[in-house]
Amino acid sequence: MQRKWCFAALFTLVALVGSQALTAQGRGVPGGVAFNSARDGNNEIYVVNWDGSGPARITDHPASDTEPALSPNGRDIVFTSNRDGNNDVFIVDSTGRNPVNLTNHAANDGWPRWSPNGRQMVFHSNRGGNFDIYVMNIDGSSPTRITDYPGIDQFPDWSPDGREIVFRRDVDIYAIDVTTGETRRLTQTAPLLNQMAAWSPNGKQLVFMSARDGYPSVFVMNADGSGQVNLTPKNPGDLDSQWISRAPSWSTTGRQIYFMSSRPSTGLDTEIFLMASDGTGLARITDVIGVDGNPRAR
Repeated sequence: MQRKWCFAALFTLVALVGSQALTAQGRGVPGGVAFNSARDGNNEIYVVNWDGSGPARITDHPASDTEPALSPNGRDIVFTSNRDGNNDVFIVDSTGRNPVNLTNHAANDGWPRWSPNGRQMVFHSNRGGNFDIYVMNIDGSSPTRITDYPGIDQFPDWSPDGREIVFRRDVDIYAIDVTTGETRRLTQTAPLLNQMAAWSPNGKQLVFMSARDGYPSVFVMNADGSGQVNLTPKNPGDLDSQWISRAPSWSTTGRQIYFMSSRPSTGLDTEIFLMASDGTGLARITDVIGVDGNPRAR
């Protein structure tokens, strides 16, 4: 399948990301953006450079591999896969070798994210009867449930200082203190959905998906929940149903935001986009038939 890589639109961002670029194919230095793509028939894990160049396929399995995250040192990738019959958390090295099932549980486990020190992972699981947030060591040992809520707790992400984990609870976004278990609510737009929050590298902001404007869009807010702004407002002439932006994450510098989106300009295919942290300088960095999603930089 022919791959098209759109670089012209990246001109305004070259000064920001160019100095960080490295080759994903034959990487000598760990790093880049991990994402899942169905371009070859089913979801696999890929890594590209920060500007979208140099795509490298990491997994090659008939099952669905999604939701990747590169380790803090860039040497390993954790992801969700149903290759053993249900969703579990797997880990491979950055070349795709040595896959290991870390959760190996009959429940649905997913959305793994590394702790800042690289020693643990947070993930969501419904092994207790409904989705809650769990933490485990990077070898899969000592899984510990850190939320116990009768509703839905999903899509966790660790703060850069390791003190809090942000997550979706029901339809809003909360943060939990890892030591005390105390929670704080960051969004209040129920019954409209907010989820998939990610901390900025300096810990001062969060990006997340919200449907409060009638369609899924990428928002940013301060770490205390203030200053919530829609960064991907739809074009006025487009239908709400044609405009979806979600699963945002930050560049390593915190100056850009990656996200997945389908819109009329993509032919309603889902692609990976990059924008400055204030929503300007939008650039599409993948252009293939199918779904490219869940980008995560390291």
